[in-house]
Amino acid sequence: MNNVLSKVFLWLGIGLLVTFFVGFGFEQYLINNLEFAYKFFSTSSYWIIFVIELVLVIALSAKISTMKSSTAKALYLLYCVVNGLTFSSIFLIFEISSIIYVFLATAVVFTIFAFIGKALNIDLSKFGLYLFIALLGSLVAAIVNMFLQNTTFELIIAVAFIIIFTLYIGYDIKKVSAMIDAGIDEENVAVYGAFQLYLDFINIFIRLLSLFGKRRD
Repeated sequence: MNNVLSKVFLWLGIGLLVTFFVGFGFEQYLINNLEFAYKFFSTSSYWIIFVIELVLVIALSAKISTMKSSTAKALYLLYCVVNGLTFSSIFLIFEISSIIYVFLATAVVFTIFAFIGKALNIDLSKFGLYLFIALLGSLVAAIVNMFLQNTTFELIIAVAFIIIFTLYIGYDIKKVSAMIDAGIDEENVAVYGAFQLYLDFINIFIRLLSLFGKRRD
């Protein structure tokens, strides 16, 4: 179990670094090509990237146990690269120092709850449905607030997302253990675990940044 978790966190770290450097590098390109930046964020290209991300999420979540480990790793890294392109908007909006501080704060929160999830000797699988329902409800609320534009409601939604994905950390750690017990290839389990924890980390980071990040002047 510890050996697989080490691989999980290794792939998680690689994925986060890939997203960070792709996002930062693409942001630098956009700054020097403002016409392209406008087209990228205001045309269908942004939605195409979103659809690609969605397809990769579905593929990795549904087919990870049957695909080759090399395919799983390639799809995971591809997702991190594509997500880095969308993350370029964060580097455009927020100061880099603020991004780093929030990233470190997210890492601290993540580490604490990952340790708790590993240390708990209880079955968290039964909480998966409740977490999914809570996440779905928060997503619906976020969509509704896109039309309402209520700042107080937006704050509540952000806090809800942080709590949900923080709880998902422990759940996903336990899920890795369950997949190992089920006899699924350890390399695939490591990539799947890294992917799920990557999503948890990124979502917590985005919400914390929306609450505490300092925007560019």
